[in-house]
Amino acid sequence: MKASPYQSADDLHRAQATLMHWTRATGDCNSMHKGDLGHRLFNGGAAYDPADIMRYWLDDSGEIAAFALLYPHWEFFDLQMAPALRLSEAHIQRFDDCQRETLRLAEKLGISINALAVDVCDCDRAYATFVEARGFRQAKLGFILTRHDLADIPSADLPAGYRFHQATAEDAAQLVDVHNHSFTSKWNAESYARVFCSPHMECEIVAVAPDGRFAAFTNVWIDEVNRSLLFEPVGTHADFRRRGIGKALMVHALRRMERERGIERAYVCHAPPSENPAAAALYASVGFKKRCEIYEYSKPVS
Repeated sequence: MKASPYQSADDLHRAQATLMHWTRATGDCNSMHKGDLGHRLFNGGAAYDPADIMRYWLDDSGEIAAFALLYPHWEFFDLQMAPALRLSEAHIQRFDDCQRETLRLAEKLGISINALAVDVCDCDRAYATFVEARGFRQAKLGFILTRHDLADIPSADLPAGYRFHQATAEDAAQLVDVHNHSFTSKWNAESYARVFCSPHMECEIVAVAPDGRFAAFTNVWIDEVNRSLLFEPVGTHADFRRRGIGKALMVHALRRMERERGIERAYVCHAPPSENPAAAALYASVGFKKRCEIYEYSKPVS
């Protein structure tokens, strides 16, 4: 296989197209959603040069056979393989490449790594066995992946005076306010504008309060091949919680994307209910049901 780093938006879009077809072939167990790829590369990895953290490998015909995202600050990497090559010798080689490359990148950036981790879905026991054979052991429950098949979308309205709005780059300052007051503060207008204008961006929808502030937001990502939507992330400003705004925003996005883009299912991932009961309750109230549990498997680094 020929290895190559990320070079341009074409590489992202090609990997996304490939991933959608792999998902159609194998289903949604232990497979990254197309939206995860761009979001992790340009949002989660905003501090990195994409060429440092994304790798892909081409087969003899020039098609993508594997790609990976490397995150030394999270002590983590995510490797996606073509279905025909999963669990094969080629998979072992690429998995070992990712371990070496993540450690090399950490050294280059001055990051100390005590362990390496990968995600494994409980619906894919074969992959769990594969990573265990590479010296990784189950460490903790990381996330719950939930799915909505759109059979029963509830009714949910915004409070009086609120409205929906599709954000643009000109909204960067207000987007920073709602992001930073929904989660840990990490953005300023300039840094989030760079994320918003990156080649992965699709659609960010917000709920606007009567005073003009953004009360809640979500990014939605559409997999056209599998007719699915991913919510990543969903947040409500701390000043506007417990008013049903997050639920109304998600319901609005589901109905709109079902109508406009023909989606047939949606996904959202959240921390275990013991860690984030509010998120689990919100998604359950919209009608999302557990698809699988995602465990972190870890391997100490000497």
